[in-house]
Amino acid sequence: MKYREFVYVGDAVSELNEQEHAAFLMNIQKSIVLSLEKSGMLTSSQRERCLIALEEQYSQNQKKRRRA
Repeated sequence: MKYREFVYVGDAVSELNEQEHAAFLMNIQKSIVLSLEKSGMLTSSQRERCLIALEEQYSQNQKKRRRA
């Protein structure tokens, strides 16, 4: 695989924090897991376990935010 470097030249990028952008960050994590499976670095059962763990983590964070 050829190495490529990307440089962002637009406006300043706002900071993403987990509390405000939890769903967006979870979707990025899911994409990474699916990419790892596609490239052969994870099996389908490992992918399933990872996605279940991500969903559990997301739901726990949602419950904590509702209580606060």
